[in-house]
Amino acid sequence: MKGAISDMGQDNTIPGNNGTGDNESPVDPGSPLRSALDAITRYRLIIGGIVLAVLILIGVVIWILVGALANRPAAAPVPAPSTSTSRGPLPADIEARDYQLGDCFADFDSNAIHAKVVDCTTDHSAQLGAIFRYKAEDTFPGATALRDKGREICRDVMLNEASTKYALLQQNVYPSATSWDNGDRRVDCFIVVNSGNTLKESVLQK
Repeated sequence: MKGAISDMGQDNTIPGNNGTGDNESPVDPGSPLRSALDAITRYRLIIGGIVLAVLILIGVVIWILVGALANRPAAAPVPAPSTSTSRGPLPADIEARDYQLGDCFADFDSNAIHAKVVDCTTDHSAQLGAIFRYKAEDTFPGATALRDKGREICRDVMLNEASTKYALLQQNVYPSATSWDNGDRRVDCFIVVNSGNTLKESVLQK
């Protein structure tokens, strides 16, 4: 109607607000909303504190572990296979169970329960080239299997260039059923000559 007052298109701003028309007003400090916000803030602070404490604890544990590892003595190096050079004064009469890889023997007899170990730069007739040990709990595999095992480990023996100067043979020594029952579990491969003490050096590759 002509002359009537219309409020269409007006801001209708509430007195005292920021004039945006959003009807925003400050939160009363004592209102339930403020209490809820305070509780959320406290919750977040507690969670943040817990996370921070866990991170600090992890850092301390890592620092302790690093310090412990740094102060731990270095592991002793694994010794290389023993040779006659570690036997002490040679020649020496050694029991068969104590033969070591690389040992050189004068007047070698594979059936003897002991032999004379000598320095490999002196005259000798045999050198121990390989050793295989069965487990203590293993059952006696039989003579054929033991002989085959001896041949197998002999095939893996690496000879040096000096070995080409000699006519060499391979000889296997393995347990009998009786010695097995007495705890003998080793199979040995010897590199031998059949012409006396004619070897004058090691024939094994280092």
